[in-house]
Amino acid sequence: MKRIIERNPVIILAIPLIIFFLIGCALLYFAVHKIEIIPFYGWIVIGAFIIIPLLLTYGYFFGFSPRSDVAPNGNQLIFNSDGINFERALFDCSCFIKWNSIDTIIYSDSRNEDYAEYIIFVNELPICTQKENPWRLNRLFPFKQKNFKIRIKSDAIGFKALPDLVEKYLRSKVDFEFKDSRKGALIDSKTFMKGNTHTVIEKWKPASNYEPFEMIFDKYSRTVHDIEKRDGGI
Repeated sequence: MKRIIERNPVIILAIPLIIFFLIGCALLYFAVHKIEIIPFYGWIVIGAFIIIPLLLTYGYFFGFSPRSDVAPNGNQLIFNSDGINFERALFDCSCFIKWNSIDTIIYSDSRNEDYAEYIIFVNELPICTQKENPWRLNRLFPFKQKNFKIRIKSDAIGFKALPDLVEKYLRSKVDFEFKDSRKGALIDSKTFMKGNTHTVIEKWKPASNYEPFEMIFDKYSRTVHDIEKRDGGI
């Protein structure tokens, strides 16, 4: 459960909203069958239990007004000599990860997901700063990094720059190459033309030497197996 929440932090918001909504539905069912004993304010309470979770859910995912300040591709990594600034668009904040706080960086290429990710283990929690004019719910509940394990998905801008900068700022040799394990051997390739547009459809055989995790950096020269054994999983 803990790992699911780390991968999908929006669950922290979704669970209480679902509980409130279900309570509202149960109260409404009871009220309909006992309509003669429900006072006027009782209907207001029931309506609040149902309508507020729906409004918050709509606002969280679609917004109550257009937001031109959020980049279409979401998160971003900005590097400097002191550390990594992890811009988190969903939470309207940026979390600063110091280079000297990083113990381990593991690259994860799961065939069950549509993205790869870095898993960064730190010995000091990042400092998260809220941006100006945050969305309403983020203003009420500002994001705070509470876990010493940070996951950064591959859709973040600057994602592929990290290995080279680990070599530069952490002074550690990085023997790593980005690759898609789903593309081992090309089986078939077809090209379709429509006007001036070329479309290529390829079929690949997955790589046989697949490893879901690869170590990029560890301060104490540990392996992925060492970390997995220590934590009971990655």
